[in-house]
Amino acid sequence: MLATLAALQLVVLSQVAPPPREITPGDAAAEEGTRPARAGESSAGPAGNPPLPERHDRAAPAAPARPRQLSLLSAEPLRGGSAALAWVGWSSLGIMYGQGVSEVDDLGALADLDWAKSELRLGAFYRRPLGRAGDFDMAGRLSVAWYLNFGADYIHDENHSDRGIEVVPGLSLSRRGAGGIFSGIAEAPLVVTMKYGAGLLFSPRISFAYEAPLYPELTLGARLGVGYRAGSGDAPLKDGTAELLFLVLAGYQLL
Repeated sequence: MLATLAALQLVVLSQVAPPPREITPGDAAAEEGTRPARAGESSAGPAGNPPLPERHDRAAPAAPARPRQLSLLSAEPLRGGSAALAWVGWSSLGIMYGQGVSEVDDLGALADLDWAKSELRLGAFYRRPLGRAGDFDMAGRLSVAWYLNFGADYIHDENHSDRGIEVVPGLSLSRRGAGGIFSGIAEAPLVVTMKYGAGLLFSPRISFAYEAPLYPELTLGARLGVGYRAGSGDAPLKDGTAELLFLVLAGYQLL
């Protein structure tokens, strides 16, 4: 009788309280995620371990675009644009117009009067970039002009009239800075005269220029240079002499 009552009691207890369930590692992790935060802990982790900041991948800011400034003295091409440049000073006054005929090729026309020697040059020029030289842009230049000397002797007594062809190969280096463009230009003008007989004039020179925008289309600047002039035959002013160049520049961006 006692054994029967004990068996019934065990059956009732098994129905009221089921046997304990085995807890797996996955169940423990799930229960840990739902466990309420204890004192000294945040919802992101235990005290002393702040949550890691969220990572946001952002694209690097684009480099600022070069401001558009066209120059006929620098080594930068016009890239299809066009510009004009005028100058006045010692001892020249003149004007130049350039047009970009491709992304790298520039063609133009020029008129220059050396009023101290009464020499006029009317011609055309070509420019094309040659790459980089360190931190500088580099370009080759070439101009061909009709040369006229009117023979004025108010400064040079030995001057006389003549005419001929001038060829000017050159090289320019330039770099942007201080809000404008710095340029260095090396040129080797060679004039063949032909009025009285064959004559030659050779006038290598080097000059430096700076141009800065005054308005978006208008630039102002200056050009300083030194050179040497010598010749042979019947060319005017052929005796060797040093030359100085100081010009005030004004440029206008047409397109």
